[in-house]
Amino acid sequence: MAEEDDTPPEGFSFPEFLSSIGKWPPFVALIAFLSSARNTFNDAIGSSIGQYRNTAIEMLDRFRISIFSTIYSVILRAPALVIVCLLLMTYPFFLQSMEFQHQINGDVEVYLPDGANSTDLLLEVREQWSTDIVLLYVHTDNAIADANRRGTENVTDQDILRQISWIEGDDENQGAGGLKRGLDYAKDDRGTEDGVVWILSHSQIIKEANSSAKRFNCALEKYQIPNVDPEGCPVTSTTPSDGYSIPSDQDTIDRYVENAAPIMRNFVRDTQDPDPTVDEDGDGITDNEGDGIWDTAVVVIGIRFDMNGTEIDGRVDPKDPNSGNRIYDHRAFIEHTENLLEKCGFEPEMDLCRTSYSDALSSMNVSRQGILPRDAITVTGLTPVLHDVSDAVYDELVDRMLPLSIAFVALAMIILHRSPKVVVICGMPIVLSLMVTFGSTVFLDIMLTPMIISAGPILVGLGVDYALHLVNRIEENRNEMLDEHAQRMFEAEREGKPLDPIDPWDEGLYHQATVNAACTTGNAIMLSALTTIIGFNVLTWTSLVPIKPMRTVGTTLLLGIAITFFLSMVMVPALSYVLRYRKGRSAANDSVWSFIGTIPVRAPGAILVVTLLFSAYGAMILSDELGKDITGSSDEVPPGLQSYEALAEYSRVFNGGQTNMFIVDAEDRGRVNDTAPIRDLPILDAIDRIQTQDIDTVDNTTSISLVTILKSIPVTVQDPITETVIFDDTLWGLLHSDCWDNPTSGLECPFLLLTNRETMVNVVFDTLSPEVRSMLMNADSGFGETKTLVYVNQPYINLGDAGELRKTIDQRLTGSGCEEGSALNCNAVGMDGVENTLLTGSLPVSLDINAGIHEAQSETTIATMLVLLVVMSFLFMSPRLALFTMTAVGVVVLWQPLLMRGGSVNVNVFTAMIGTIVFGIGVDDSIHIVDRIKDEGETPGGISKSVEKTGQTIFETTATTSAGLAAGLFVSIPGLQNFFVLMMLLIIFALLTSSLLLPSMIVTYRSILHRLSGNEGSWAGFEVDVVIEEKVDGVEASLVDG
Repeated sequence: MAEEDDTPPEGFSFPEFLSSIGKWPPFVALIAFLSSARNTFNDAIGSSIGQYRNTAIEMLDRFRISIFSTIYSVILRAPALVIVCLLLMTYPFFLQSMEFQHQINGDVEVYLPDGANSTDLLLEVREQWSTDIVLLYVHTDNAIADANRRGTENVTDQDILRQISWIEGDDENQGAGGLKRGLDYAKDDRGTEDGVVWILSHSQIIKEANSSAKRFNCALEKYQIPNVDPEGCPVTSTTPSDGYSIPSDQDTIDRYVENAAPIMRNFVRDTQDPDPTVDEDGDGITDNEGDGIWDTAVVVIGIRFDMNGTEIDGRVDPKDPNSGNRIYDHRAFIEHTENLLEKCGFEPEMDLCRTSYSDALSSMNVSRQGILPRDAITVTGLTPVLHDVSDAVYDELVDRMLPLSIAFVALAMIILHRSPKVVVICGMPIVLSLMVTFGSTVFLDIMLTPMIISAGPILVGLGVDYALHLVNRIEENRNEMLDEHAQRMFEAEREGKPLDPIDPWDEGLYHQATVNAACTTGNAIMLSALTTIIGFNVLTWTSLVPIKPMRTVGTTLLLGIAITFFLSMVMVPALSYVLRYRKGRSAANDSVWSFIGTIPVRAPGAILVVTLLFSAYGAMILSDELGKDITGSSDEVPPGLQSYEALAEYSRVFNGGQTNMFIVDAEDRGRVNDTAPIRDLPILDAIDRIQTQDIDTVDNTTSISLVTILKSIPVTVQDPITETVIFDDTLWGLLHSDCWDNPTSGLECPFLLLTNRETMVNVVFDTLSPEVRSMLMNADSGFGETKTLVYVNQPYINLGDAGELRKTIDQRLTGSGCEEGSALNCNAVGMDGVENTLLTGSLPVSLDINAGIHEAQSETTIATMLVLLVVMSFLFMSPRLALFTMTAVGVVVLWQPLLMRGGSVNVNVFTAMIGTIVFGIGVDDSIHIVDRIKDEGETPGGISKSVEKTGQTIFETTATTSAGLAAGLFVSIPGLQNFFVLMMLLIIFALLTSSLLLPSMIVTYRSILHRLSGNEGSWAGFEVDVVIEEKVDGVEASLVDG
């Protein structure tokens, strides 16, 4: 007996391992058992079911062929008439699509996530106050950086204050008409007349202080307190805003400024100070290292959400400019404000309105000093910036990118197809589908946002894909038929029975080629359209997508894909036939693609290993890259946009810009100390505690409330006999005088003892102007004011840091807890019957929008993959092919973070939708490959031919789509450039995964089955298609493969 060789193997061989497994007796027995079970099932049930299924499939195929034959017979009999009819049918949509821009809403509120706390809170605030802010950013000539050209104007100079007050509206111009009345001419209307709920500025604070003495005296008279100045309130002539203007005396102004110093610092800056937050000279004060002149100021304007019914200048209806209709909205108010500033430039002694600086300003960021000129007064704020950015992005895309995109696409098609006719054949259905889609949004009045940008590339990509796949398959079929006839002619001539040549444009020939293409590639196009429609339908699910703009993108895509599919299937054969299009053949090109077709069959392992390595790294950094906060940096806006530059500068210089707020509600407490609920002094003290201990101690955070205003308004009481000042403090100091507890503690005590503290609280509140009360308290509905608003200001900082600030503030506002977890009913005040809300406004809304978009993206991605997996399992009648298809698409999603990290691309409102685009185009490419492999057969030759033919078409569609997107490199917005570059690369990746990875997975699967079945040699032979033995079928049956 021979001695066994105990020498260990030199290395591990996976194919040999599979072969040994295939020869292992237990495995062979298992295969035999499964095969026997399968045969028994087929004999008992399967044969009858299979017979019915085959009969049904045959009937369906005959019906489909009959339908296509009838449809294309009609089209090809009068193709020109069909094209003209479609053009006439789409013309009304073309007219409407010209108004598409006006469907785009730039307001931030449209992004509010459904059900988010900040959304509910914002709506609660909007019921009584303003949540929409416009800023006037003001520079004097002292802000000029060049000391040799710098002036000496101070924003607290009487002349400068008078001009700003004229713009705001005061007693000096209240009786004027039109724009000369200023922005806020009706102080007590809460915005119902002029659209302005309140204005807060250094000018307004001085006017408040200047007019408070008369209102104070009138309040004393109202509450029957002996008036130390009986002439101070001539009842017959006074009004609530009497004296609401800038004093003519500079000394008086300076005194008011000094008294209101704490709140004044929120609205004025000396920009010659290198950094107002740093104590450069070590004197303990951070903002006194400049030249001592306040050269920059901000006017904060709270405007109504609904401008209908106001007296502002409405803007012309852009959809029907000749109708005389006017639109009253935020955009109209911004135009109204800009018109007022232009108008005031013609007024004498209104130099600020007509001043523009061509020199760099000290407040500018060094990197932005070239963006000039800068107006002395700039309209800015989040609301104007969003509208300006929306308009600028649209103009960039339409005026700059669209013409270049059309030219690049046409050039790419001509190069690839060697015929300009293909531009018309593929381009016309795409243009018409875009017109019908976007025209329909106007017809249906669907509100859109800048996110709709993502719909365009998807529809163009799918349109190019549908058209090229169909026209290429028609050409392929016709060429095969011509080649077959040429072969028959050759054989007939050799036998002496010559045949007549066939006309390449014979209607019967072209009809048969078209019907065959519709039954094969047309089937893949239909599957693609159906699956992408079903996939994008996930974007419309309110349960998954709380962001309405994302849902409108989904709705638009559902409509657009259906239209694109219909127009492509009808117009491409008609245009191709009318134009007599024939694709030029290239032997070199065919040879290249013939070689490419062999790559997945020859080297599937290498492809899978490389894919696995890149995908693993992409999966590792997926959450880090795609989880980045959505940015709103200068890269996402057009350069030179004054409103944005001013807002960014204001945020940096004033450490503000994001206006947030929370409500304190004392309605349930009722009238306790004979005052309106919210006027109760213990509540005010609690608000003071919350501000000083809980809010203002948070980094980068300041707050303004009733208490802040009361601390800034001076009140002076004189002895009626000696005329000496017996009290000189603020309204807040008056309420907290020691005299209320110790009647002999001060000179003012005899005066204060004429009443009680509760009555003096009412006097103090009535001293406030109607404008301040509109800003900080709800309207008196007969029971007195019950709510107050506390404003919390923060700069625009990255959302990661800002999220921590919000978390800290909300924790402190939670107090001992919030009722049933509601953000509307918390107990930081610490008093029965008094509740406060958590924070809302700019920062919380931005954070919730960021979270909503990220959550919707991740959840819709998972949901789309699962839905498409199920749908394609039924459409392909094979869960295995469906899984392979979705794996190829999913790999592209895993590669996206690699590109974002390598290209330093941030997540913004544009790139946030790229995953959706990749799904749309990636699924389409993979479906075409799988459908062609099903037609050709899962054999080495069939897979190679599928990649050679369909892969070539996918390459053409990818190159054409990428050429169109390459025009995006010429837009002036870096964020959009990144968006288009990222999208081009991902579309190219979709080409690679569909044409190489997907076939490689099928080849690997078949090779494994081949080895497991015990067959010798390689499955991927090219001489003949390997026929898998019966036990391979058994393995497939055991794997429940369709």
